[in-house]
Amino acid sequence: NWIRILDTPDPLLTTRPIDPTQDVGATTRRLSVTVPIDVTTALLTTVPTAFHAGIDDVLLTGLATAVTEWRRRQGQDGGGGLLVVLEGHGRIPLAEGVELSRTVGWFTNSYPVRLDPGAVNFTEVRAGGPAAGRAIKRIKELLRAVPGDGLGYGLLRYLNPDTAPQLANLPTPQIGFNYLGRFASGGAGEADQRMWQTVAQGLGDTDAQLPVMHPLEVTGAVHDLAEGPQLMLVMSWPADLFAESDVQALLDGWAAMLTGLATHTADSGGGGYTPSDFPLMELSQDELDEFEAAAKQIEEGA
Repeated sequence: NWIRILDTPDPLLTTRPIDPTQDVGATTRRLSVTVPIDVTTALLTTVPTAFHAGIDDVLLTGLATAVTEWRRRQGQDGGGGLLVVLEGHGRIPLAEGVELSRTVGWFTNSYPVRLDPGAVNFTEVRAGGPAAGRAIKRIKELLRAVPGDGLGYGLLRYLNPDTAPQLANLPTPQIGFNYLGRFASGGAGEADQRMWQTVAQGLGDTDAQLPVMHPLEVTGAVHDLAEGPQLMLVMSWPADLFAESDVQALLDGWAAMLTGLATHTADSGGGGYTPSDFPLMELSQDELDEFEAAAKQIEEGA
């Protein structure tokens, strides 16, 4: 499964491949945008609820469509999707009954995914049309198909002598993604306040000579303000690899695609199930869509 995910062309996003001798912490640049409070609220609540998904599914759908659109504008064939490394806290129970409450700290895990939004009408996604719903369903299913929530990838890539060489020879994702969660404001704990300041000003002090992990690091975090939650989208990159205008276009595109997902859910009542919601049945997305349409007709005729 990991070989199938990685062994597909992933055209360069940058002007050249990453160079660990040149692309180090000291060369890193950073841009960010904030998403309006009403859109953020929808992305955290109504959109994931409507699609039986999580906030990561929503954010990654917006990212995948934005990057694919940008690639096509650059004259690249983005038909195979894009490779992204997902970073998480690793505290996922592997089976029912696993008790994690007595463990302390983060067990950071990272693993690659391939995000392919398919043949997308990007204008329609931005406007909140049906293409927005199709995109999120497709990305959600790709993420649900990752073996074992990604927890076994590191073992196979670095510790298993039989599989490590095979995986090492496959393409390396150019984008790293991490959703950092929600941080309180005002009278909240000092720890949340300090963490949010770190997010807002730049994710920690990177060693000036430490090679960057990926050409493009992408993060999202939500600041809980008195008037409501506000999502910040952040991209950082080595200065020689991207023009700032290109990164700004990617950020603006990401925010626009997310706004389209929120609009789609609000205006059309969009949403629905995907095959992974019914693991005991073999259903295609088309079959599910037909069932839901028939059920809606029955409900409206009642």
